[in-house]
Amino acid sequence: MADGTTELPKSIQGEQQEESGFVRASDEDVDLYVDRVSDEVLACRERGRHLFPTIRQAGIHFTEVDDEGLFVRRLTCTCCLLAVKVERWEGVRQRGRTRFHRVASNLEYRTGPDGQSYLAETGRGRMTPRQIGDSVASKALSGQSLAALRKAANQAAREAAKESGGSSRRTRASRTTHEAG
Repeated sequence: MADGTTELPKSIQGEQQEESGFVRASDEDVDLYVDRVSDEVLACRERGRHLFPTIRQAGIHFTEVDDEGLFVRRLTCTCCLLAVKVERWEGVRQRGRTRFHRVASNLEYRTGPDGQSYLAETGRGRMTPRQIGDSVASKALSGQSLAALRKAANQAAREAAKESGGSSRRTRASRTTHEAG
């Protein structure tokens, strides 16, 4: 480079991320989002998918016919109630019977009655299910010391080992390590 700075080689993942325009949301932005949405929205975000009823559960009812002549079916997520799956179906008459084929499907998001939104504010980056789960866990465990959490986890492991009639390999290894030191 002419200005004297050197550019380090990029990883394949980094190059792909740069090309796709994917920007990961900061932990602070994720925490702010987690603070303002409902548990149902967090469940869908942490799961990474919505819960839509099946055709057998909800039946198949079309709400409209679009400009291309396709039947439109709308389903609302039974968990967060903010995501709507919009399916487009084509009906074809073949050999005396009618067959239906789903041609396209997309998601639309609506605003809840209290102004709640499933999507984060634009410009904040993409929030992954893992980031949402990490934020929820961090908030649930806030104020607890790591030492106290380790002690409680080891105690739970010892009690579980007693109930199962023996000690687990991990508990034995941690006792041996602590006893040796």
